[in-house]
Amino acid sequence: MSFNDLEQGLGSTNVIDADEDSVQYKQLTQRIAQQIFHINGNISSMERLIGLLSGPRDTSETRSSLHDVTEATRDLIKSTTQDLKSLSTYNQNTVNILDNKQIRQRKLEQQKLSKDFQKVATAFQKAQRISANKQRECINQSKDITVRQLDTLHSNEEQQQQQQQQQMQSNALDNEIEYNELLISEREAEIQNIEDGIVELNEIFRNMDLIVNEQESGIQSIYGNILSVAQNTKQAADELMVADRYYRNARRSMCWFMLIITIVGILIALILVIA
Repeated sequence: MSFNDLEQGLGSTNVIDADEDSVQYKQLTQRIAQQIFHINGNISSMERLIGLLSGPRDTSETRSSLHDVTEATRDLIKSTTQDLKSLSTYNQNTVNILDNKQIRQRKLEQQKLSKDFQKVATAFQKAQRISANKQRECINQSKDITVRQLDTLHSNEEQQQQQQQQQMQSNALDNEIEYNELLISEREAEIQNIEDGIVELNEIFRNMDLIVNEQESGIQSIYGNILSVAQNTKQAADELMVADRYYRNARRSMCWFMLIITIVGILIALILVIA
């Protein structure tokens, strides 16, 4: 690189890119970790609310809260899935500014985040199934109550009595039957929503399996490259040792040869002098 290049700042481009890459990568991994933490917290809230179903505290507020936290968790899982996909391809755009050690470290971090996400996603799927089963139990209970109320209402009508008290009881039963039917309809819609979410989550699991497999393959590839470099380095070192040994032997042979030539020359000179 020339001095003019340094003056123009060309030599600092890779350093800037590496710094920006490090900041962006850290932000992305932190966001994923926070989302996984929030998903885990939401699952705990879901489990608590599910435990209230079909009990004295099974109110419209309870069901609304359960619906809201379920939808919020589903949205978090979708956004986390997209972030993990971005993270899985992140190193492809930064391969020129990272060494093998850094790439392998990132691959290991990505693999851990993917497995942590799969763990909470599995827990969310389990919570959804429990919620759906509990909702079905509530529907069956509501249907049984409605049937009994209808029987009571028909019995009152068959008595053909015009007393005001019986009329008020019949009106109350009508209202309660209507409420139970509305409740059944809401629960059935919620069950359908949960089942759709489970199907969607299964698709996310398939995508995550592909991502994890790619990450494991990438780690093995990097590990193989490291081994290859190590083997090549060892081979080069062995070749240098052989060359050095050959050079030392050749140098030693040359010294002996020069010594013999010198001795022969001295002997010839002595013979000539004596002659």
